[in-house]
Amino acid sequence: MRFPAFRLAILRGIRAGALAAIPFALAAPASAEESPDVALVTAVQGGVARATPQGTQAVPAFVKLKRGDRLTLAGGSIQLVYFESGRQENWRGDGKLEVGSGASKATGLPEPDTRTLPDIMVRQIAKTPALDSQGRAGVVRLRGLPSPATVERIVATYRQLRDWAGANDLSPELYLLSGLFEQHDLDRIQQVLADLARASPSDAQVDQLVAFYRQLVEAEAAAH
Repeated sequence: MRFPAFRLAILRGIRAGALAAIPFALAAPASAEESPDVALVTAVQGGVARATPQGTQAVPAFVKLKRGDRLTLAGGSIQLVYFESGRQENWRGDGKLEVGSGASKATGLPEPDTRTLPDIMVRQIAKTPALDSQGRAGVVRLRGLPSPATVERIVATYRQLRDWAGANDLSPELYLLSGLFEQHDLDRIQQVLADLARASPSDAQVDQLVAFYRQLVEAEAAAH
């Protein structure tokens, strides 16, 4: 993925200003009381399914998981971010996973690639909106016009997170898009998605992210 070019495209579209450094720490994010969801699927490829009372169902990207959810990987791969621990896990192969409160328990899978994400990133990623069965954004958000000061603060933090993250890591973009959506800045989201799609035209993870947020934007536009 050509993230350096994408990053420049985003930053060129944002008014420059005096942006104070925003510290972030590697610490535990949102508490369990705020939501029964404990993790977000941030990427998925191949065969990954979840056991439900209705039977086995394919796991899509950007679905939230609860403690005790059981997943089966059949030659697939999945990336999870846990809200309580900030732990990011990358699993691949053939085997089973059980979702815990801050980490997964695996059977038959090789050890995952893991790291701990910054607290400020995880707290915002935990607010990633969801689409309900009717294709509507099923979250409570701020209404009205975006706050320029808040948007600029989100962008300033995104810059720091993008410098911190690896070139192929979409976590900073997950932070940015979730923050902009919470601010209801749909025009800025469209700009970010266009830049991201243009910079990485053949990346499956980017395609998932772009398609997900375009659907959210369309649902929001249709609702207002």
